[in-house]
Amino acid sequence: MTAAEEILVLGHHGLLGRAVVDACGPGCRVIAGGRESFDLARLGRAAPPSSQPVAATLPPPEADQRLDWLRDELTGLGPSAADLHAGLDHLASLLAAGQVRLVINCAGYTDVDQAESEPEAALAANTQGAGAVARLCARHGVRLVHVSTDYVFDGQARRPYREDDPARPLSVYGRSKLEGERLVREHLPSALIVRSAWLFGPGRANFVTKILAQARTGRAFAVVDDQVGSPTFTVDLALAIVTLGRRGASGLLHLVNVGQASRFELARQTLAIAGLDPELVRPTTTAALAAPAARPAWSVLDGRRASRLLGQPQPTWLDALRRYLLSTEEKEA
Repeated sequence: MTAAEEILVLGHHGLLGRAVVDACGPGCRVIAGGRESFDLARLGRAAPPSSQPVAATLPPPEADQRLDWLRDELTGLGPSAADLHAGLDHLASLLAAGQVRLVINCAGYTDVDQAESEPEAALAANTQGAGAVARLCARHGVRLVHVSTDYVFDGQARRPYREDDPARPLSVYGRSKLEGERLVREHLPSALIVRSAWLFGPGRANFVTKILAQARTGRAFAVVDDQVGSPTFTVDLALAIVTLGRRGASGLLHLVNVGQASRFELARQTLAIAGLDPELVRPTTTAALAAPAARPAWSVLDGRRASRLLGQPQPTWLDALRRYLLSTEEKEA
């Protein structure tokens, strides 16, 4: 990509979206299309406001740019369909203007437990929304990076999951993301679909910040020790996503920091690095917590294909955690 070409980041207010905007850097212009115009996750709650995306001026919507085909695809989703339709009209206008060359879609419905009681909203954002974005990119010749999740797996494996392993999601959230992947491939076979996992990073609350907040109360608390995955630093992930998007990479890719950890181990390492007492964290089981949504007990992702495409492996999760906590401490000092 040249400096004159534009990257459109959907979901730029989210944990990963913020890091992607930062990773784009000064070499390209980012049009930040977040909740004010492209809220694919807040469906059925409120109509999108009329404010325009940052750094973008939308042309007046013409009849032939409106997404009449989407009304048929969203049949049965009720009032959430109208919200999604309105947001995608904004996206269609931007892509029709011909300046955007790459869309990085970090938007979606991410509340794993709430999705169990709001399946229509999860479906609208993660499945139909993802497919509609891919269809628009295909229509206007725009490259797409779509972000997915380790929760498409059932956790029965005992080796890191490869891209060609069968996906068997356990939750509404996982199923909505897997179906979103399917629609992205169907509408835009050249898209890059990136599965990642267990994100932590600056800008938004995440597992690591919640652990720190709990520990600072001085009271012991429980963390599950029977869920094992791939902790991933959003700064590392975002840089790799932008690099691969600019190179025109395609297909399905697992992109995580190297290594694996249980939630319990990640929590204790967080406290140790932050100078807090790791003994405050006590082990418990997933069954004891009785969360509404089922989680895969094992969702470690094999990132070797990504390493080959990038020319080097990602940093280890422990190195990434140290860098994150150090940068957080410096900002708080």
